[in-house]
Amino acid sequence: MKKINIITALLVTALSFTPIFSSYADTYTGYELTRGTYPTVPAANDILQNTVSENSGSTVIPQTGNGPTGTEEDTKSEEELLLEQQNRAWLAEQERLQEEALHAQKIGEFYKDSVVIGDSVAEDFSRYALRNTALPIFQNLKFLTRVSYSVHNAFMAISGKSKHPIYQGQQMYAWDSLKLMGAKHIYTFFGLNDLWGGVDNTVAKYLQYIAKIQQEIPGIKITIVSTTPIYVYAKEEFNNDTIRAFNAKMEALAAENGWGYLDVASRLYDSDGCLAKQYCSDRGIHQTNAAYKLWQAAFEEYAEAHLDDVQATP
Repeated sequence: MKKINIITALLVTALSFTPIFSSYADTYTGYELTRGTYPTVPAANDILQNTVSENSGSTVIPQTGNGPTGTEEDTKSEEELLLEQQNRAWLAEQERLQEEALHAQKIGEFYKDSVVIGDSVAEDFSRYALRNTALPIFQNLKFLTRVSYSVHNAFMAISGKSKHPIYQGQQMYAWDSLKLMGAKHIYTFFGLNDLWGGVDNTVAKYLQYIAKIQQEIPGIKITIVSTTPIYVYAKEEFNNDTIRAFNAKMEALAAENGWGYLDVASRLYDSDGCLAKQYCSDRGIHQTNAAYKLWQAAFEEYAEAHLDDVQATP
């Protein structure tokens, strides 16, 4: 305490000398001022610093100031900062890809125990799926299709002339095959081999077909896949107006009965309401790889829209 009092006294004494030195400087002659010889006035802080050092030999009072201290970022080179920025971008991209993969996996799981049933156009979709088995959506989705299969011939007696889908190496009624496949949800695609009989007749046969499957497999879920358009020069006994009328009736019946309705057809029309040229493979009803990419997108979006329905199911 005594040493602190001495230091304080010295500081006060030093400050008191400042006016004296200032007055002394004023008495210098003009000649001396022009020579640039000015008396040196000790700063009070210097006096105090020297005095403390002499008395204690160790105590140092730091200089005050508010200058920048610098940060770690300030010391990094532009190359280091760029590298950090690239690393952050890479991590963000990896996180995005992981989320995308997990979402695709959920889409694939949505189609577990699901079967697409239909004719040659649906069968070509099954071939597209085989070429893309790495995609999650095709790792669970199954197919039960046959060229020329229709709701009209689905009840024919099994013979060498019948057109029932082949499962485990033999023709079977669809409902029998579905039982063996463990199907819980079917996606039915019909119409192109049926509409020669007219819209109302085909609707009636379609309903009969669904009723039979529901009878054989109680609780099975039904989703109607819209009948796709035909090419402008297709040689059929019906046209695209017939297909649109048929689809409208089937969509209404799906809503009425609590079935799903998956619209593929609207993605394939050209400006004239026919199957677009780039989606037609034979100037008739069959479709290209580009068309089946749109089928895939339609199925993925359908699953996307109904993921919550699956999660809510106990």
